[in-house]
Amino acid sequence: MATIVRPRRRTPRPAWRALAPSQAHAAAGPTGVDVQQSGAPLLPGLGGRRVLVVDDEPSIRLLCSVNLAMEGVEVVEAADGAEALERAAGAPFDLVLLDVMLPDIGGHEVARRLQADGVGAPIVFLSARADPVDLEAGYEAGGVDYITKPFDPTALGARLGEVLGRVDRGDAEAFRRARLAELRARPA
Repeated sequence: MATIVRPRRRTPRPAWRALAPSQAHAAAGPTGVDVQQSGAPLLPGLGGRRVLVVDDEPSIRLLCSVNLAMEGVEVVEAADGAEALERAAGAPFDLVLLDVMLPDIGGHEVARRLQADGVGAPIVFLSARADPVDLEAGYEAGGVDYITKPFDPTALGARLGEVLGRVDRGDAEAFRRARLAELRARPA
């Protein structure tokens, strides 16, 4: 059964507001992140988006889901490749956050199948594998970005917002190709 995390409904307020340094510190939570007590997502452009989070580790799915839901994102979770393919076939997503090392079907193969099935959502790989060869494999499989674990879950929304911005501007494929060229051009 899919876990769907929906953003809480809150009273809208401007997404960005200028704060004096003393006010910014007072508004920050225990980690220094704006806890935003009422209103719109902290990052413009993420609210109302739908993201499929695919990872076999429940704690990673939870971190991603909670942090993205705080940005107004509707999150659907999948624990393995087969479940990801099933979820993606059932409804459209704005983005797929996909672990590379899944227990059944590897993330790269899931990405290829999603593309073959006509799922047009951009794919961002999430993996502990940080070697340039692994990054290259992710971009070759069609990923538009690659996030290495461990990662800052509070910065996830900003990173995915950048990716969606590139997609909205039509720059995602050019970015993917440029990253792939950079990785291929590295010294052996």
